[in-house]
This record gives sequence, structure tokens and C-alpha cells, in this order.
Amino acid sequence: MEPPTDSPQPGETTGETPLDEPLPDFLDAKAKTIEETESNGNATQRSGNYVQALARIIPDWVEWMDRRGVATLEELDSRHLARYAGHLARRVNARQANGDTDGITAATAWNYYSLVSAYLRYCQQWEYITENPADTDRAKDEMPDRPTTDSGQQQFWSQQQRERIVSYVDERAQEAIDADPRSREALTAARDRALVSVIGFSGVRGAEVLAASRDDRRTGITWADVDTDQEVLTVLGKSQQIEKAPLTDRPVGALNRWQTLLDPPTKAWPVFPSFHLASLRDAARSQLEDHGVDSATLDSITSLGTADLVDTFRDRELTPPALTTEGGRYTLKKLSKEAAVDCSADSKAYLTLHGARRGVGEAYYDEAGFSDAQRVLRHEDPSTTSKMYAHKEASELSDVGSDIFSPED
Repeated sequence: MEPPTDSPQPGETTGETPLDEPLPDFLDAKAKTIEETESNGNATQRSGNYVQALARIIPDWVEWMDRRGVATLEELDSRHLARYAGHLARRVNARQANGDTDGITAATAWNYYSLVSAYLRYCQQWEYITENPADTDRAKDEMPDRPTTDSGQQQFWSQQQRERIVSYVDERAQEAIDADPRSREALTAARDRALVSVIGFSGVRGAEVLAASRDDRRTGITWADVDTDQEVLTVLGKSQQIEKAPLTDRPVGALNRWQTLLDPPTKAWPVFPSFHLASLRDAARSQLEDHGVDSATLDSITSLGTADLVDTFRDRELTPPALTTEGGRYTLKKLSKEAAVDCSADSKAYLTLHGARRGVGEAYYDEAGFSDAQRVLRHEDPSTTSKMYAHKEASELSDVGSDIFSPED
């Protein structure tokens, strides 16, 4: 790992290094992009979901340690990390005892612990500490049991689930458009139909087509990223590189009908805009202020309802905000319930964004084989695909073994 050029050199510690002293350099090393928001360099904006999680959890851990009298890296040992692990385990127990009102899940506990361990590994590499106290059996033994990673326990949209929700959103959109094509209900229903079709058949990640609130590079796909003739989407992949994702012909009709109804004035509009009224009003006010619009006009425009406000965005060539991944999850949860999709056998009680991606890969795996499943999911490492469909590979090997070991006639 290449350190920041202004990082302290190994051995340049005083023996009394505050727990958070290396944190800014660590965050810089993990950020996808870095932007100084003040000329003196005192304020830094780092992009990326991972670095945002680190920036939240590590200071919380430092504060937790400080309240227990541990203020420097040099005095930190595995006993302190074991106590932190025990604290996380108690939070997991609290959630299990009180339903969903308190505490955290085991998966969240392990995520927090992994973030702290990653920070201490950095400190070890830079010789602030001689070993990583989080990477010890003593500390890890206090953690709750890891949640299962069995691929068979993860959600995969089945063909029946996919067709059920696609059929529902199609009927819902048609009814709303027939009633009033200019209404908020029609806009929302047509957008949701296009969204379900895209994620249900393309295999894209939710964060590749929707906005990610903690990653300023992920602002949602625009109409410039959609090629319905070639049936291809252009997305910012997990690799942070621009990638081409196969759209297939199934979403094309929903996307074309949605584009006609939305009538975006430029291809810079998001394909999946948010219709959250407060978000629309904030975006309109901000852009109109940049255009020097007077306060009376601002107040008049930002008092409009959703459909009229969308018309204003169109007429004034403003850009509406994109639906976020959080908004996408909420939408799918709502639609799953309304469509009465049977999710009783799934790890979630509703169809998820990533479940759609896994389901697409599973369909390719079943019909075209491992190689095409890897290609459609754009996994650089074949082992990633293999882990995702390990339950299927094991079942197939069992069938092979049954033939091998069957008694001869």
C-alpha cells in the first residue's frame, strides 16, 4: 500500500501517539477522491462508501476507548479490543432480546470490528504499533457468532418472484397513466416500472443505477447512459471504471414509455429521479438561486406540488435529484408488499436490489453456464461468482457423484 507523501516516516512516533493521530492519513489512503473544501486545507471531502463508514466508526471507537482510559496507540493491547468486542456482542444481544428497537445485528458488529481492525492494521504497517491487537484470538473470541455466508441463504429473485412484481408494476403504471398521465402517481408508477425492469433483468448493482448518498461519484445513471437500440447500459462499476452492462430486451419497452412520459429536456436528467417533494424543492431552490432568480419567484416555484414542480424542472431545464439506493430499497419493500410477492423463503421479507442481481446471475448460470453468469455480473475474479453460486455447484457435483457411485446394472 502506498502511503500519503506527507505521512510520518516509520519510527517517527513519540511513544504517546493519540489513538486518532494517524486517522486523517488513513482516510486519505482509503478515499476514492479527495477534495479540500477550504483554501487552508482544514476541511477535506473524501468520497467512497468505505471511507465514509471508516470516518463514522473509527472516531466512535476512539471515544469509546478514551472513556475507558485508553488514549494512545502504544498502550493498546488485545485485552482492550476484547472488551470492545464484548461491547459489540452485548449490543447484538440487546437487539435479539428487544426485537428491532435496540442494538445491532451480528453482521453490523462484525462490520464495525473489521473497520477498526483495518485502521489498526494501517497503524501497524506504519510502525505506530508492533502488532494489530484486533487480529488476535483473544479479542475475536468475544465477538458474536458470524452470520452465515452460505450462498444458499442469500436472496435470489426467482423467476416467479420476478414475473410477479414485473406484472404488478406494469398494471399499476398503466392504471395511473390512464387516470392522469400528468399526476404524481403516474410519474412514480412509470418510474418504478422502469426501475423494476432494469434491475430485474440487467444484473446491475443498485448503486450503479441509483445515487449513493455517501459517494459523490455515484449520482445515478442519466438518459445519456441508456442505449435501448443496442440494449446496453453504461455504468460506473464496482471497479470504479466505466463499464457496459447488458440491458436485454425486457426493460426496453418500460424505459421507452417512461422516457416519453417524463420527457426529459436533456440527456443529463437522471433515468430514475426522486419524487420526494422536499428533495425536489431543495434542488429547485439551489439551482434557481445559482441562476439569479428573485426570491418571490423562488418561493412561488418551491411551493408547487410534485407534478407541477417536475414541469418547472423541465421548462427551466433544471436537473431533478436522482433516486438514492435508500429510496430504491424503500420502493422495493413497498412494491413487494403491494404485489403480494411470496418472500417467505428468502432472507428478507421483501425483494432486495441485490437479490435482483443475484437472480439475474442465477438465470444465466442455469441457462447459459458459469462463464456467462460471470460475464453478466462483471466479476473480475471467477471465485466471486463461484462463491455466489456455491450452493448450485455443490448440488451439481452431488448429481455427478451419484452417477459415478451408482451401482452397475
